[in-house]
Amino acid sequence: MFLDHFNVSPNLFNIFCGCLTVCLIKYLFNFINRFRKLPSGPWGLPILGYLPFIKKDAYIQMTELAKKYGPVFSFKCGQCDVVVINEVKAIEEALKNDHLLARPKTTFIPGRNPSLAEMSGETWKQQRRVALTILRNVGLGKSTLETKIKEEIGHFIDVLKSTHGKEVSFKELSGLSVANNISILMFGHRFEYDDPIGNEMRRNMQKVSDNIEYFTKFVFMPAIFFFVSLAAKFSPELRNANSSQKELEEKITEEVTKHREKKATHEIEDYIDGYLQEMDKLKDSNLSFDMNTLRRNTADFYAAGSDTTTNTLSFMMLYLITYPEYQQKIRDEIKETIGFERQPDYADRTSMPFTMAFIYESLRMSSLVPLNILRRASQDTKVMNHSIPKDTLVIFNFWAVHRDPNLWNDPHSFKPERFLSDDGTQVIKSPYLMPFSGGKRICPGATLALIELFLYLVSIVQNFIVSPPEGHKISDEINYIFIRMVKNPVKLTNFHTLKH
Repeated sequence: MFLDHFNVSPNLFNIFCGCLTVCLIKYLFNFINRFRKLPSGPWGLPILGYLPFIKKDAYIQMTELAKKYGPVFSFKCGQCDVVVINEVKAIEEALKNDHLLARPKTTFIPGRNPSLAEMSGETWKQQRRVALTILRNVGLGKSTLETKIKEEIGHFIDVLKSTHGKEVSFKELSGLSVANNISILMFGHRFEYDDPIGNEMRRNMQKVSDNIEYFTKFVFMPAIFFFVSLAAKFSPELRNANSSQKELEEKITEEVTKHREKKATHEIEDYIDGYLQEMDKLKDSNLSFDMNTLRRNTADFYAAGSDTTTNTLSFMMLYLITYPEYQQKIRDEIKETIGFERQPDYADRTSMPFTMAFIYESLRMSSLVPLNILRRASQDTKVMNHSIPKDTLVIFNFWAVHRDPNLWNDPHSFKPERFLSDDGTQVIKSPYLMPFSGGKRICPGATLALIELFLYLVSIVQNFIVSPPEGHKISDEINYIFIRMVKNPVKLTNFHTLKH
């Protein structure tokens, strides 16, 4: 007999089979009970769920699925239950739900400690409170930071003028400039555009973002973590993301070392200064105030604070070229309010409603982050009477909101006028515009981004006519990995110095 061959007691084997049967019955009961609670949605494959069927432009696919299954639907994705919310009222309710503030239990890059953006619970609350306090103390939201941004834009405009006629990527050059604004907050200084360290940090950040997909298998199939080293060997995307992230954090470590060499009495000038001081205060706490978290947080702030604004500016250049009549309207507004001699101030926005309407419409049309950074239900909860069991991953489809014909007239057309009053004298920001998410996990740099977008846009239109090279058409093709990006950003040769 089989049991005799392995010298296994029949009684022991029967106990084993009984326990296995109980476990299977319990698993099936929990699976069926959980399945009945979740909203309806598409079926997938055993083990893999719907993950193999996720398309490249997942945000468009989620919008189409909502037409079939309703504005709130669910599916199995790898090992995870996923609920997708596509309707504005449901998203607004979910953003107010404290049980939907958690992040997935795994990080987007396997094997790394979570950063502030990936934390949950009390640790996240404490880290966020400290981060916001430090950033406000070193200038975020203050006029001193605006002054530094204007100085940076001055350098940027001068370089644009000096390289007139040469083929230089606008995205590359604006990326270096925008990154300097967040570098001032993080490190206390900017980088020259030819600084090898600043350029290398930008390249590392870009490589990370180019290799981390939204529906990454390492989040939705956490069991694969047991094979991370094997996966890294055979996955060029994971290998590139890991190595680039490591190199970026090595550069940040060098910055931290320089900060540590300062005298203890040195005034806090940037995020690293403030965090090191907080580390000393909370070294005996259990809230992850350590060097690893400092590196992770700084890297994430650096990436989020430069990549999104840079890509939004690229979209704006595309819209300026595509709609030259709107570019002229902005220029006319500049002429009436600022003139062409002085730099714009953020306070000028109150006298420039069309320019602000152009920015809002650019944010809506570009929908740079069409799907939010994943949320996780920390306990059983509900949204619009739809049950969301504990540990379900939740996706907000901002793209669907920004393209909802019930909210926007002709939503697929670029129309800044939709954000203006009937007489065109006031800008009206719609509550349905959600470029920075919302609720307690709203992007902490939302105000900074708006300041930058206004100052860069006005400064560019104030000094240049933006147009395509003669005989060339600008492509409106989009790349999407984690954020939406202009596939072929405009080149510097498209800028012509404005004759006043």
